[in-house]
Amino acid sequence: MKSLGPSTSQLGSDQLAAATSLPSVSPYSSVQPTPPRSYNVSLFDALKFNGPAPELINCRLAMIGFLYAASNEASSGKLVLDQFKEAPWFPLAFSAIFIWASLVPITKGAKRESFGWFTPRAELTNGRTACLAFAVLLLMEQKSGVAFF
Repeated sequence: MKSLGPSTSQLGSDQLAAATSLPSVSPYSSVQPTPPRSYNVSLFDALKFNGPAPELINCRLAMIGFLYAASNEASSGKLVLDQFKEAPWFPLAFSAIFIWASLVPITKGAKRESFGWFTPRAELTNGRTACLAFAVLLLMEQKSGVAFF
C-alpha cells in the first residue's frame, strides 16, 4: 500500500503536533455563527394579494358559512339573506374571530402540514368548492325566491 505522506515517525514533535491538532479559532475572530432564520410574516405581507392569508381565510369562511347557512335554512326554512338580516352581528363576529384565529399561525410562521388525509391542498380545493357552492346558493335563492334546502 502506498503512503500518501510522511509517516509519523519521520515528523518532528512540532510538526506532529501541528499535523494532528485542529485549527484554533480565536474568540475575537470576525466569523459569527448565522442566527436561526425567522419565518415570521408581517401582517401586511400575510394580507397581500398574493400572500398566504386571503385565499386561505376566504376558503375557510366559505366552508363554515355554507354549512351554517345550509343547516340553518334546512331547520328554519328561511333564505340565507333573511338569516343574515335577522342577526347580522353573529356572522360578522364569528368571521372576525375566525379571521384572527387563521392569521395568528400565519404571522407566527407555522408550517401548513398534512394530517392524514387533511392536506393543505385538500383544504384549498374544498374551500374553493364551498365558495362556488355558496355563490350558486345565493343566486338560486335570489332568482327563485324559495329556500333551496
